[in-house]
Amino acid sequence: MTNSIEKKVENTVTQKKKIPVIDCDLHANPRTMNDLLPYLSDYWADFLVDSQWIGVFAGAPAMVTPTRYRKDSISTEGERACSSLSFFKEQVADRYNYAYAIIYPDAVWNLSASSQHGMATAVASAYNDWQIEHWLSKDSTMLGSVVVAAQDPEAAAREIDRVGGHPQIVQVALPSYCPYGGWGNKRYFPIWEAAVRNGLVVTYHVAIKGGLYTDGFETSCFAENQTNNGLAFQAAMSSLVFGGVFETFKELRILFNEGGFGWVPNAMYTMDTHWPMSRREIPWMKRSPSQQIREQMWFGTQPMIEPHNPENAKHVIELADMIGQDKIVFTSDYPHFSFNPPEITFKHFPKEFREKILYKNAVKLFGLPDPMKDNS
Repeated sequence: MTNSIEKKVENTVTQKKKIPVIDCDLHANPRTMNDLLPYLSDYWADFLVDSQWIGVFAGAPAMVTPTRYRKDSISTEGERACSSLSFFKEQVADRYNYAYAIIYPDAVWNLSASSQHGMATAVASAYNDWQIEHWLSKDSTMLGSVVVAAQDPEAAAREIDRVGGHPQIVQVALPSYCPYGGWGNKRYFPIWEAAVRNGLVVTYHVAIKGGLYTDGFETSCFAENQTNNGLAFQAAMSSLVFGGVFETFKELRILFNEGGFGWVPNAMYTMDTHWPMSRREIPWMKRSPSQQIREQMWFGTQPMIEPHNPENAKHVIELADMIGQDKIVFTSDYPHFSFNPPEITFKHFPKEFREKILYKNAVKLFGLPDPMKDNS
């Protein structure tokens, strides 16, 4: 975990010959939640103001998340972190030679935990319109997500079709926890159909347990929470694989963000071990689990594994290599305090592998222009 942006990096990363960076996990936010009001009907605007943007469902996490932000990411007192495009460009994008940043609006992963389907769907739509107007339309290097309320898959599919054709929208945003059942359940097939229909990646981000998120693991501190993030992703991955999602939607591409990647090889090989013994139970599976994962899944770096013993750094590279050098993309998690600066995080990786993680893999996954060719 990196707690500060090092000054010695500041003077070098803006050089033209630096490796370009594509950040696949930027949490841009409205200045206040009331910025979403113009994109809501009068009914839902009044409801959300009265309920202080929480709603009335018991036990679900609030749409306004706790402040786990870098203090220096807040440009003006009273605003939420990363709510200023110009400030983000100055503090991060220009400093670290960003070619693109993919926005996953903060706190929206909690929407799918709401038992109030209509409210969640309305807020998701408002986030999308706000994101397009305040970020995407102002900077072509900012790329966006279709925010959806997954507890209503049919409404989610309609929202994907509504804004998924925007040239800067590149993914559908989902939470790691599932509102009903597992992600391999056929109830969610409309979401996969819409994502494929619009040529979008489906990106899962770690969520906060509560409300409709009944699965998960109790934690007592932030370190334990971060460590257990991968457990929810493992459950999601096995559900997608054994539920036949990848066999049904062979063009579907899925990215896991903020679940790490060190656990992936063990999960792949464990599924491969059990698959042959269960073929009569899951006859729709024609490819091994590991083959499905290597062909249709990608993984973000954050939270990056940073061993205290330098001799163990080689094992991190080996773990990444076991998944596939083309399957890992850079995710910074800005503006959270667990932000990983690209210049510091990958200094121990071989140059070719490092370049793939920092931008080349994202270019292929999201179908983006090669920034090195554009700048040559």
